[in-house]
Amino acid sequence: MRRTRRTVLAGLGTVAIGGGTVLATGAFDTVEADRSVDIETASDDTALLGLEILSETLSGADEAVIEFDLDTLNVSATTEFEDALAITNNGEREVTVSIRDGSDELLDADGAPMAFDHDDLASGETSIELGIEQTAKLDVSFDVTTSDPDEDIGIPETITIVAETDEE
Repeated sequence: MRRTRRTVLAGLGTVAIGGGTVLATGAFDTVEADRSVDIETASDDTALLGLEILSETLSGADEAVIEFDLDTLNVSATTEFEDALAITNNGEREVTVSIRDGSDELLDADGAPMAFDHDDLASGETSIELGIEQTAKLDVSFDVTTSDPDEDIGIPETITIVAETDEE
């Protein structure tokens, strides 16, 4: 085969295409891209999990925050509020609801500084099953029976209400 300009260019083109295919497969190890996100929360009556304080004695001043006003609690006593908090499943699946303070369960937590209870909750259970559009009204109790009024009674500043489905 004679070397002409055309055969040399064809050979170099083949080498370039073949090398590009071997070295640049289109795969990558890392991609970093900045994107903006606009997230808004729904009000509790339209959220997947609706939360509402039912007791006027416990409700705080801010309607956007579920807040217990603890100024009305008696010192050296356990104070219970029946039907104090309503949790409504507004989603399209059944959920299991639990209430936690860090790693501690607060449902059926007898003797804890703050505990929640539900009529259908069996002893020792730490979660509530809620069907679609079902509401659970929870009692809340605050145990402030410490002997020293200046002692930290251990009522959590924040709690976490978790709703989980069995489906993935």
